[in-house]
Amino acid sequence: MKLRFKILSLFIIFLGIQLSSNADLHQASIVSTIKAENAAQRHNNLGTMYFHDKDYFAAIKEYRIAIAINPDSQTTGSYFNNLGKVYLLLGEIQIKNGLPLQGWDDFSIMAQISFEEAILKDCMKLEYYQNLVKAYELRGLMEFKKNYFLNNTDKNPFNIIPAAIILEKQGRVEQANMLLDNFITENPDIIITKDLKKLLKENIEKHKENL
Repeated sequence: MKLRFKILSLFIIFLGIQLSSNADLHQASIVSTIKAENAAQRHNNLGTMYFHDKDYFAAIKEYRIAIAINPDSQTTGSYFNNLGKVYLLLGEIQIKNGLPLQGWDDFSIMAQISFEEAILKDCMKLEYYQNLVKAYELRGLMEFKKNYFLNNTDKNPFNIIPAAIILEKQGRVEQANMLLDNFITENPDIIITKDLKKLLKENIEKHKENL
């Protein structure tokens, strides 16, 4: 009887140690995640500071560090978007000054990739789609991409958004507004719908001014 009691006592103590150990590991994991997110945000903020100071390559470095530290969260989309904005600006400078565009030296390609990654991380930000279309415009891909998105709305309904933005830029405002209105009607409760309603209203007002 005493032996059984000792064994039971040891088992309870062992179980308590295991539970405590698991709790500590879980807590450490949470703390580690929080630290990574905070560190990534600090590097993102540094990147933005360098961008405003026109130190573009330092900004690129900081945004890329932020992405490397925290590569797989919704917030990472904002880091990719910020990185894309730097590449977009450098791409505009390249083209304006007639500099050679070859592979990874073509900043407009890097901008496009960055904005596409931003949307993959967070498809609910209208700005990411608008910036992506700017990269397409810089690369002369507007017509090609518009046709691609319009032909693949069944695979991904969100393809309507960049298609509508491109159509508006091409002066086909009524078709753009029709696409936006349909998307809003079919998706009334998702986050991006609020911004799309504003965009639709802006398109209508601009169209009235141009009549």
